[in-house]
Amino acid sequence: KVEGLHRARVCPARTVSTLTDGELRRVVLHCRKYSMGWLDQGRAPAKMVYNMTTCGTCGNVSVSMQKMGGGQNKANGSNHAYMRRTTFWCRVCQPSGGDGGGADKDARNRAVPLENSVQPPPPVPITTCPQHGGCLLRRVRKTNSPNTARIFRICRVRQCQFFAWADGHFPSCRCGKKAILRVSKTENSGGRWFVSCSKGDKRTATKQKQGCGFFEWAKPEILTPFGSALTPLL
Repeated sequence: KVEGLHRARVCPARTVSTLTDGELRRVVLHCRKYSMGWLDQGRAPAKMVYNMTTCGTCGNVSVSMQKMGGGQNKANGSNHAYMRRTTFWCRVCQPSGGDGGGADKDARNRAVPLENSVQPPPPVPITTCPQHGGCLLRRVRKTNSPNTARIFRICRVRQCQFFAWADGHFPSCRCGKKAILRVSKTENSGGRWFVSCSKGDKRTATKQKQGCGFFEWAKPEILTPFGSALTPLL
């Protein structure tokens, strides 16, 4: 669904009734083509927006993320909120008003200056495994840890014991701890990264311990060092 809509240049927030005949044909064509490619190859074809921060088509940091679908049916009172799914789309390639598949295809291939567009890499050292080179980016998932939700690097070789925190260039919150990098999932800012107090995380916050309330939208110097390794579902 996500990749088919992207290739058809249709915003997933639109309803079928708003699509032109040309847009509807493109949706059917590209969804079928992507599905058949998956079937023939035995694995998913290349992803352009799913779980991405940078669009693989236009190269902009313009991928939004939001849970869509489901909701309540006013006609019969049924609730299908459980059917909501995390959806990704590019704000440049898939404009909400359509038609993203129009004549100005060159415009989509030009870098569009967005607020969070990729900037020249800042002088932040990129830590790699001294023995095997490249690393994987991971997040602490233990809820009872003082480091919950922090991100770190480990070696691509499973048996290697290499480990390094990846948030050394993050700001500290007013609690004196490193801020946590998260991604927004709201309607207006879904897919946009921000840093906030670690104690404000829903998994660790309590009524007595809500943190300092620190919040900042992530600046390019925070995001750029991670490159394509930083994904919304990290």
